[in-house]
Amino acid sequence: MRSWLTRLCLLVLVVGLSGCGVDKKCAISGTVTRGGEKLTWPDGGSLLVIFFPEDRTRDTNVYRAETETETCAYTVAAIPPGRYKVAVQQFDTKHMDAMNKAHDPVRTTIVVEVTQDGETLDIDIPAGEGARPRPPKGLVPPPPG
Repeated sequence: MRSWLTRLCLLVLVVGLSGCGVDKKCAISGTVTRGGEKLTWPDGGSLLVIFFPEDRTRDTNVYRAETETETCAYTVAAIPPGRYKVAVQQFDTKHMDAMNKAHDPVRTTIVVEVTQDGETLDIDIPAGEGARPRPPKGLVPPPPG
């Protein structure tokens, strides 16, 4: 009986030290598309992708992705496994969101689950979702507010 208990304690200790615990971090990557198409920036701009843990009582951190506008790719070097809400914003050079704040940190409905290191999590936003209405030709749009 004592030998069995010793082995169990050693197993728990080895598993705990092997990085299988809560502190494990994963590297993830992916691309952001809209209606299956690559995002475009006619006059330049930036892509913002931020991961917020769904369970904010367990983890209050946010994880901002490194992004590449040319390929619409993102990477996060170290993020714990779990479920995340994802904010995605496509800014032009005047810092106007082409998605009309539909997926900003407050309004986003995008949810992903990070399960393993090296995982690819592509995000496809439905075409037209959050599209900024265009004014009729010749009219000047009102200032954002």
